[in-house]
Amino acid sequence: MYRKNLFIFFIFLSGFILNVISVQIVSSSFKDLQGALGATTEQISYVMSASLIAEVIIIPFSGWLAKLLSTRVLFLISISGFVSASLGCALSTNYFSMVLFRGFQGFFGGAMLPIMTSSIYTLFDKKKIPFILSIAATFGVSSIALGPILGGFLTQYLDWRWMFLYNIPIGITLFIFAYFFIDIYDKEEGLFKKIDYQGIIYLAIGLISLLLFIEEGEKRDWFKSDFIFVSFSLFLLSFSLFFYREYSAKNPVIDLSVFNERNFCIGCINVIVFAITLYVPIFLLPIFLGEIKIMDPLEIGFVISAMGISWMVSGPFVGKLLQITGARIVVIIGSIFIGIGTYLQTAITVDYTFNELLISQILKGIGAQFLWIGNQYLSLSAFSLKAIYNAAAIFNLVLRLAAAVSIAFASSLLTKWKAQFSSAIFENGMNSRIDLNLQYFNDMNIENFQENKLLFFLFSERESLIMALNKISFISAWTALLPIILMFYIKTNKKNILY
Repeated sequence: MYRKNLFIFFIFLSGFILNVISVQIVSSSFKDLQGALGATTEQISYVMSASLIAEVIIIPFSGWLAKLLSTRVLFLISISGFVSASLGCALSTNYFSMVLFRGFQGFFGGAMLPIMTSSIYTLFDKKKIPFILSIAATFGVSSIALGPILGGFLTQYLDWRWMFLYNIPIGITLFIFAYFFIDIYDKEEGLFKKIDYQGIIYLAIGLISLLLFIEEGEKRDWFKSDFIFVSFSLFLLSFSLFFYREYSAKNPVIDLSVFNERNFCIGCINVIVFAITLYVPIFLLPIFLGEIKIMDPLEIGFVISAMGISWMVSGPFVGKLLQITGARIVVIIGSIFIGIGTYLQTAITVDYTFNELLISQILKGIGAQFLWIGNQYLSLSAFSLKAIYNAAAIFNLVLRLAAAVSIAFASSLLTKWKAQFSSAIFENGMNSRIDLNLQYFNDMNIENFQENKLLFFLFSERESLIMALNKISFISAWTALLPIILMFYIKTNKKNILY
């Protein structure tokens, strides 16, 4: 039985990996996609965010869908839809079709996230969970950081379309294995007649409004735009109605009682910190490496993947340590490592290359592995088999929402602080007749003041971008203290759980 369940778990894990990689795979190839699809700089960001937005919409419903259809049927629908959407992405010839199919890719792939997470606790007994968690994190979650290098390699040596085409044979193989070997028929009879349509509508409208507010806020100057004001108001209204509905309905689409569990609430806070310290650097580093260091997609991928590889290598050790010390110590160690790694990236200069970033990337990778495994174990291990699907769906929803929000605000702060720093550097430099960089201009034999002014403007743009990146990293680093503090408030009142 254990071997059979392990094989089923690896099918779920493989689907999870395909989806996780697909979200980040385009991040190192934006310039190639922009040229191929005829998209603007602002538009091309939606190629990645469309997948995240669709994921956020489907994830909270996945636990309910698993009970409505059964885990087996939901996975088969998810993997087949994901493969079809990947083919659509590869065949896209313009920006709009790409965003549409990326949305479908995230929608179908998103359901596989909570399926894999919940299977850890439904297929295995409590003694095996730390080991299975380490496998999931080693090969699954760490693949977040491997997407950029795979995308860079495929784009540089083959064609950007292969970032999506490679999913097709793997996905078809997984569908065949799932069809013949997954026998989890956990469909809840009669649930179809109890569908909470109001809850579904309220949550869907609320999530879409929130994500539009996040994605478009900076571009439309936040609340100075009527569109942003309406989106935010609709988000507040929809979520208010949703919470009222779910707490009063007999058969809610999402059971919010999971938040009565203190450890789950702490875990959700910690996963927000995880998203801030993981997704923000994955978003910001390619900007520095691409715009300042003028690296190609593959070189950018190598820098990002240093975190993923260290994350992957440390997985087995974390699972073993969890069994020895308990999950709280694991979370504390992870927070320290990820905090130090992020802090080391608060003093980046124009001279930084792969070698200068390597240590910080390794520390963040190890820290992310410790924090993820320990925190997920504390958050979900106490739930019953009946409640685990719903809890896993909400846990993954918090992660994805935190990722979307943190990336959006990091982008907003980057634009704001870059403008402030650039203005200050340029004005101070010009007022002093560029004394600080006189030797720099003399070495280039430039005597014309207007040329000096233009060059110094470019210099200020470069330095201001780096300063803004460093400031965002500084704030991110300090969030790592929060999980350490919260570990002292974990409830340890249940047996057979490694606190």
